[in-house]
Amino acid sequence: MATMGSEVTGNGDFCTCEKRAVMKTSWTDHNPGRRYAVCEKPRAFGGCNYFSWIDPPMCPRSRQIIPGLLRRVNRLEDELATKKSREKWLWGMMVLSWLIMFFVKW
Repeated sequence: MATMGSEVTGNGDFCTCEKRAVMKTSWTDHNPGRRYAVCEKPRAFGGCNYFSWIDPPMCPRSRQIIPGLLRRVNRLEDELATKKSREKWLWGMMVLSWLIMFFVKW
């Protein structure tokens, strides 16, 4: 299962190996934004196979809509970052042109 997002340990669950369960968020197309708890220790390092959903299942319509909305938000955030970078560059060029004009005048 592909996941992204922050891990939170304050959900109070404990896994089968007596470690505190970590809350994660699924960002798959089938369960977008759905939270679940897993063992804090990865299986490769001696953790157990503990898995528990925290959120209830999503309705089929939500599973259809949310991935598209997330892609749209990500695209808009990327576009905003690009525009902010361009604005910063333009401000720098404007200040540089003022400095050049000031020194040419003297």
